[in-house]
Amino acid sequence: MKHRTKKHLLTQEQIDNLLYRTEVGRLGTYSQDGYPYVLPLHFVYFDNKIYMHGLPKGKKIDNIKFNSNVCFEIDEMISLLYEGVENPCDVNTEFNSIILRGTASLINDFDEKYNALLKIVEKFTPHLTNKQLPPKMVKATAVIKIDILDYVGRYYK
Repeated sequence: MKHRTKKHLLTQEQIDNLLYRTEVGRLGTYSQDGYPYVLPLHFVYFDNKIYMHGLPKGKKIDNIKFNSNVCFEIDEMISLLYEGVENPCDVNTEFNSIILRGTASLINDFDEKYNALLKIVEKFTPHLTNKQLPPKMVKATAVIKIDILDYVGRYYK
């Protein structure tokens, strides 16, 4: 395995593109028991923020209320690089990835929550974008926003 250096950084345009097109990211939170908690979630990226939705109760919600500092990771494996490789330890992976740190919060403002849910519908079910989101469902859905503090995008080819 070869050491990744600072020369393998994604450009801002590549980072934005990866954030827009990737469908699943992994949210890392702190648990009160001292253990990290990581789970995969669908997400959207807009206005330089990450938005996710889900049930209004559960471990991720409890963890965000306990400590709003989070990590978020996305990646794509493009291929294994093994042609001409004789030693299994020399096989590598072509990939793109982003790791970001931020502050998570639960959105309470109806309009902000509604807009985030519309963006989620546009990304994952574009054929339903002309449908009205029922206000009762919007109110009953938890929407998590991550205000991004910093991030790094890396690649290997």
